[in-house]
Amino acid sequence: MMLKGCSSLVFLLLTALNTGVYAFHITAINRQYEYEYVGSVAVGAKAPQEDEHPGPPTSGWIVRGKLTLQRQAVNVLAAALVIDDVTLNNSGEKFLQNKEMYPPYKPFKIVLTSDGTVSHIIFKEADPIWSTNFKRAIASILQFQVESTGAFVVDEIGIHGKCSTEYFVSNKTNYISIRKTPELKTCTPFSEAIHVTRSNVPPNTCEFDFQKNVISGNEAIYGMLPHPVTGYFLSMAHVKGTTLIHTFESTGEAQYINSELLLNFLNETSINNSIDIETSMCSELSGLELLPNEVNDPTGGRNPQLQESLMTAASTMLNHLVEGLESSQLEFGEPYDTAVSDLIKVLSEMDYDSIKKLYQDVDIGTSYRQETIRNVFLEIIPRIGTKASVFLTRDIVLDKELKSTIAVQLLISIPFHIFELSLELVKECEVFLTLGPDRPDVHQAAILSFSTLVHNVFMAGRINRDIFEEYVQKYFNHYLNSPDYELKMLYLQGLSNLQMGNVANYLDPIVSDPNENEDIKFLAAWTTLSLASERAERIYEIYWPIFESRNASLELRVAAVTLLLISNPTAARLISIHRIIQSETDPHMINYYRTTITSISETTYPCYQHLRRLLSYMHRHLPQKPEPRYWVTGNYIFDYRDSKFGIGAMLQAFLVGDSKSDLPVVAYLKFDTEALGKFTGQLALYIKARGLPDAIFNKFVKNATNPLKFEHIKELLHAMKAPIIESKSLHLEFIIQMEGKTVLSYYLNQKTFQKLTYTDLINRVSYIMRADSHINMQTVRWPFMTKYSVPTVLGTASDVLLQTTVLTSLRGNITQHRTIDVMKSSLEIDARYSSYASCRSRSYNPFLNLDHEINREQGFLIYVPFNTDLVMNVTSKCLSFSFQRPRNLTSGLSFKSRSITSTRGQVTKATQPFEEILYPERLVDVFQLFKYDTEDLGISVSIKTNLNELNKYRGMLLKSEFMENGFSRNVVINFLMYVFGVAQLSSIHLGHDRNFTLLVENDKATKIDGSICKQDLLNTAEKIGQQYSFTMEHSSNLDVNEALHNWNITMDVYSSTKSNWFNVIGNLERTSKIDTRDWKAEINATYAPLVFTKRPHTFNVDVVFGNASKTNENPSNTSKVHFSGMAGPSDYARDFLLSENPMADTDFCPKEVLKFSPIPTSKYCKRSNFENFTSLTKYEMDLKFDNMPAWFDLWSTRLDHLVSALSDKKVESLNLDEEIKFTLHVPNDYFWLTLAINGVSWRIYHIPFLQKLDSKYDASHEISYASGLKRSCSIINGMINTFDDYLINLSEFTKVTVAKHCQTLLAADCSVMPEMAIFLLASPENGLSSNYGLRVYIGQHYFTFRPVSNYTKLQDHEPINITINNNEKVVNLRERSYRYPEDVSAYEYHVELTEHNILIVENAQMHSTIQFDMSNVLNFEIYGLYKSKMCGLCSKPLNPMQNYTLCTSN
Repeated sequence: MMLKGCSSLVFLLLTALNTGVYAFHITAINRQYEYEYVGSVAVGAKAPQEDEHPGPPTSGWIVRGKLTLQRQAVNVLAAALVIDDVTLNNSGEKFLQNKEMYPPYKPFKIVLTSDGTVSHIIFKEADPIWSTNFKRAIASILQFQVESTGAFVVDEIGIHGKCSTEYFVSNKTNYISIRKTPELKTCTPFSEAIHVTRSNVPPNTCEFDFQKNVISGNEAIYGMLPHPVTGYFLSMAHVKGTTLIHTFESTGEAQYINSELLLNFLNETSINNSIDIETSMCSELSGLELLPNEVNDPTGGRNPQLQESLMTAASTMLNHLVEGLESSQLEFGEPYDTAVSDLIKVLSEMDYDSIKKLYQDVDIGTSYRQETIRNVFLEIIPRIGTKASVFLTRDIVLDKELKSTIAVQLLISIPFHIFELSLELVKECEVFLTLGPDRPDVHQAAILSFSTLVHNVFMAGRINRDIFEEYVQKYFNHYLNSPDYELKMLYLQGLSNLQMGNVANYLDPIVSDPNENEDIKFLAAWTTLSLASERAERIYEIYWPIFESRNASLELRVAAVTLLLISNPTAARLISIHRIIQSETDPHMINYYRTTITSISETTYPCYQHLRRLLSYMHRHLPQKPEPRYWVTGNYIFDYRDSKFGIGAMLQAFLVGDSKSDLPVVAYLKFDTEALGKFTGQLALYIKARGLPDAIFNKFVKNATNPLKFEHIKELLHAMKAPIIESKSLHLEFIIQMEGKTVLSYYLNQKTFQKLTYTDLINRVSYIMRADSHINMQTVRWPFMTKYSVPTVLGTASDVLLQTTVLTSLRGNITQHRTIDVMKSSLEIDARYSSYASCRSRSYNPFLNLDHEINREQGFLIYVPFNTDLVMNVTSKCLSFSFQRPRNLTSGLSFKSRSITSTRGQVTKATQPFEEILYPERLVDVFQLFKYDTEDLGISVSIKTNLNELNKYRGMLLKSEFMENGFSRNVVINFLMYVFGVAQLSSIHLGHDRNFTLLVENDKATKIDGSICKQDLLNTAEKIGQQYSFTMEHSSNLDVNEALHNWNITMDVYSSTKSNWFNVIGNLERTSKIDTRDWKAEINATYAPLVFTKRPHTFNVDVVFGNASKTNENPSNTSKVHFSGMAGPSDYARDFLLSENPMADTDFCPKEVLKFSPIPTSKYCKRSNFENFTSLTKYEMDLKFDNMPAWFDLWSTRLDHLVSALSDKKVESLNLDEEIKFTLHVPNDYFWLTLAINGVSWRIYHIPFLQKLDSKYDASHEISYASGLKRSCSIINGMINTFDDYLINLSEFTKVTVAKHCQTLLAADCSVMPEMAIFLLASPENGLSSNYGLRVYIGQHYFTFRPVSNYTKLQDHEPINITINNNEKVVNLRERSYRYPEDVSAYEYHVELTEHNILIVENAQMHSTIQFDMSNVLNFEIYGLYKSKMCGLCSKPLNPMQNYTLCTSN
């Protein structure tokens, strides 16, 4: 039974020992028993088992005294304690009793029931919490029971509540031994002996194999000796309590809190002086469980802080924190910045009036310093989590005292940190629902924040279901009454945050309503994802018809199949889904199903493990994989998990594309990180962007174009009755979620987008760039905090705190000066990042008001100062720069960890604060990996680290489980996840004596002046030449430009406008006034790209270098290096192209396609058809040396010996100091490589899994087509392969009319403002089956290439003519290329002939390319953005459009 008393709850149970023959009591009525009282607490840590160094010292205390018990009546027991002294463990310092220890002296009364158990306890008035809890623990030690000898289990009430308790009674001769062990996991209300758990990150309820952070165990041993009256009496009671802190799994130190309470019998007498338990007693009765301390008084009344003192302390801390930000002398040796965590602790103890007064104090003034203090305060306030901080945030937001951006930031953070949850809090914050529309961003943040608050209070059990449902109904009513889409979307997200109760029941009719907006239906469906597993039958009823219907939108079908798959479907239902997918024709839907099954079947994410076991059955029964470009609709999971370190992360991407344009429309990205049984981060981003490319293109591109430009093609398409494809209206949704709750929600439609003007955007950006800027920005983050209250067996407070705080600061100034030709900018920025993480175990000593702590802490400090001047001269095309560093400046990063043992506090109010700090005795193996003094820059760079810590990282990196989880499907993304895992391990797991520093230092002042210039050398239709120059000077005087070191680099770069050919001619020179190491180098490099079957890739470099002469510009005593290299396909490729070999050559895939780049492909003509001929198989490299320096001779000789030793033949010398000739042949048909160096060859066998480099289909082409960035339509011998891979045989396609003076539409831009149309001109002899001509309309102009009657003419050097417009001009492409407009670099289109007789048309207006062999192979390539706007034979759905034919009378 628990009753609220004025002070506490105590439980003393004097049980009758039932031996089966008689029962007895251990205390006789009217007798007094005196016991020696000894209590001790120790806080410490054990070093890792693999560490040879000792663990850190412990901190603790011992209290000694005497306990007196008097049985004054049958049902009354009086108890009184006298404290003799308190001793500190480390120093041995002893403190005798004083007035600060008076409260425990107050006696207390224990009232027993008729059967000998405790009914209630009564304390003296004004007995503080810390004293009553101490007395409860005394009573608890005396409580034991004996039903019989041996082992038995009973339910017993103790300081942790009602627990299942195991007894083992051993009845020895003249002695009874009792062992009592409560099973703390069964305790109610304080399971696991954890009385309070506070965390700002949600628990991972899906966890199934995680080691708990904190485990506790208590055990009591009793000794009973014979007594002449009662039979036995209690001679000894010994209770031990242990709390083990395993927060870092198998790494680092394991902390512990040990406590013991020992009672030894001293004497027994009659009651001569009764203990006063009648006067000044509290009128209320108390129960047994320990009472929690107040939030603003963690000492339990022992040393309550005055609010004025807290305000003074907080103000002082804010000032010290800002002073640290203003100083450039940072503690890289000890980067442990506790300023933010200490400030949060003090602010959390302040009441509303105090914290508001502090805010009013920091909000006064406009100085730089005061602004910084205000920034830090506003960053911390929403993260404190007390009721006072929430009310302050509410008031300053409602009073509109803050900018909207700051108010939004406060509202976003509030609900995730509150730990004083209550109905009062909900009622007081309900005003958030009434915020007006004058600040829409604040209104939205308030609506979403309040819904999260209501959900958290409900889940904490502070409001009942009826009240919660009232708020659900309010949000749904707001949704129904919302006049526009944006507000409906907002309240839907509010319902999503509420999540529980009838939320899903309210949303189901929305999804089922056939007249409801499709976007709203999709959002409503997506909102119920988290509840799908609990509503399997309802999900099936609503979403199965949507999934089954081919007429439903792709978005809704994707939502439906997702809900059906995650709602724990039965095997029969899963097979039904599988059968529908087997007959599915939409490749988007197929890809989504495949990726969902594959991702979940392979994931290690804990919350998907039940789905993994279910869906893995379908992994081997997936439909055929569609083309890679349909990735835009899929469900992708990239994750890793490491069970040893207890960390993991998951990146999930839900994507839904447009089935017509194949462009992504919906993207839902979810990123979760987990550690220590918590979700340390849950971020999600939802974007729906329909019509965005059209909106941007129409507003910023076509609006700036002359409308008459489109009229010609419009008339042609109108004559053919071609469909007009309207642009899609813009619909843009943007939602951000944190910890699974929506925090921001924005919507943009066509109307609001039209209000944005290009001129406004340019003016705003231009204004920002021109204006002087004052930067003073600070951010405070508390990304991880978990606190466990685990009282000791003495009843004193102890807790475990894990937390990470982050402080970033960006301060400085940017000044701008602009003229017509010159832009000058001065940048002076101070950037800092400070992270502090700790795992702290603490025990509070109420007798001396001391905190005994063992703290493993980790600091991560980054400091990067900028002092830069930039001058841009537009006329001369030069950028001048200047970098400065004052003397004795150190910047860089420091990453360290350590364990410290401390005892802190104020023993009495009259004494100075007590502080004792101890460090473990150990040698840290710090090794300097790297140090380099760069005299030319005036700085020194050094790297130091702890080798032992490096070895631990090496072990983790090579661990198989992490590798398997890190490298599964997508190597690039999984590698990034893998790198993030290492970073996560470093931040969450506080390493054992980490010590890594990367520092940049300079003793003297240093200044770097230089310039980068660009100059045009050549600009023709064939070739472009530009000169780049770089100069740099270093000096050690910030006021006088006296250069100590000079660098000058000049590069002349020539490139081709038609290919990737380039030539670089460069000079590099270094001179110095303080040393003799002046030198100079000259370089000439030329690259020529591959032309298939004509020449390979070639790269030639000549380098000349040597000491620079003081009188002559040319280097003296020069050394020369010549490099030549090539890479190309095998010699058989050319022979195959010219031969009549029918291998891999069909009517629909002739060898002529190899002349194209990239190769036009279709169902019958794939890249693999010619892979053996187009793969790069020959690599050659030749290096020649002349007059090389001595150091080169040394290393070339060593290399010569190494290569000679690897040869299977005896070699005297390879003369590698003169020449290195390297060849590598990679045969396609064999599993080996042939490698040769200067005639010594090796055959290396390998497994052919590496991707082959291809001469015709390089990586950029593959990525652009696989991603859907580019699409192509091709014609190969009369077979059209459309943009959607639909095949049309022109010889069998009856919808096309072939006649004289007629042209057939292959593809055209059928948008409202068409820019391009491509027509085929039938051959008089063969129609469109074997060869045809080409007419291309681009804007107001067009050109015509007539069909060639005799294909052999194309192989000769006869003219290849195109006719511009209506016979205005005839251009022979063999003589020159043609562009329109002529003699203008920014052309609209360009026509040329390649070395392979391929006609190339580049359309700069629509960014498309046509390749045509002038006979019967054509490839039309466009960007995927244009696909949905195209019509003609290349596009589906096929629309006859007057038989795709346009005929003219002439």
